[in-house]
Amino acid sequence: MNMGELDQVFDNYSKKNRQYNKEEWIEYKKQEKQGVYALIDTTAEKIVQDGQEFKKYLDTQSKFEQYSVGNSLLITAQMPEATVLRDYDSWTNVGGFPKKNRKNDIKILEPADSYMREDGTKATNYNVKYLTDISQVSIRKKPNPIMRYDNKLLLRVFLNSSQAKVEVVNEIPNTDRSALYDSEKDVLYIARGAEAPQIFHEVTQELAKQEIGENTELDAFKANCVSYMVCKKYGIDVSNYNVTDIPYELKELSAKEIREELEPIHDAMENISGRTSHCIELLAKQSREKEQAR
Repeated sequence: MNMGELDQVFDNYSKKNRQYNKEEWIEYKKQEKQGVYALIDTTAEKIVQDGQEFKKYLDTQSKFEQYSVGNSLLITAQMPEATVLRDYDSWTNVGGFPKKNRKNDIKILEPADSYMREDGTKATNYNVKYLTDISQVSIRKKPNPIMRYDNKLLLRVFLNSSQAKVEVVNEIPNTDRSALYDSEKDVLYIARGAEAPQIFHEVTQELAKQEIGENTELDAFKANCVSYMVCKKYGIDVSNYNVTDIPYELKELSAKEIREELEPIHDAMENISGRTSHCIELLAKQSREKEQAR
């Protein structure tokens, strides 16, 4: 190897190990954040133009309901197959180490400091955070597998998560539905004799209506999306759901407006899932206490 070839090695090494000065680092992080915001917008616009992409977003949000709409869009764009996300320190704390030939980490946004706008309103700065999926980590102890629940337990927790009074009847007049939320009376009617998975589909739709309302066709579409996500989260068959026919009005919106329309879907999913999970934990605790008392 001649000296020219050695110089090339030195140059490459220097570039690889180059240290940013403060101004360069600030500019780099600024550009990085702008790129993340741009990805949120392009993904929002993409999912309302392609039903399968929209379904992919719902699948992502069903796994990560604690993440914001923006971050769920980012996960959808970068690694929709992700199942368990943690940052580097969190993985190392549980004995996990990123694989050598892993995919790129997922970029999301996390809240930083707050500031006051010129108009006096309060706003929040966001920083880019890197997350690694469990599929990209070598770890001995895997997280607990997704639980599967029997139908009686699921129906019980779904009914307990209703914000309206639940009334069981022999049949619901003027409809062939097994579940119906009457917003005027604030009552969720449940017909006896309903079978799974229909009863779960209809109950979760009515729970979503309690959160979103049912004033427009767009509201109905949103409630159906929430029902789809809740059922998917708890292992209920969702093959008969239609969440790929995107309402025309969504397709005409800007990226910001699309995110605003996705917010009620996210909030309803998070609220219903939170109440359902709490009920499951409470029932599990009661079961353990009964076993210990025997």
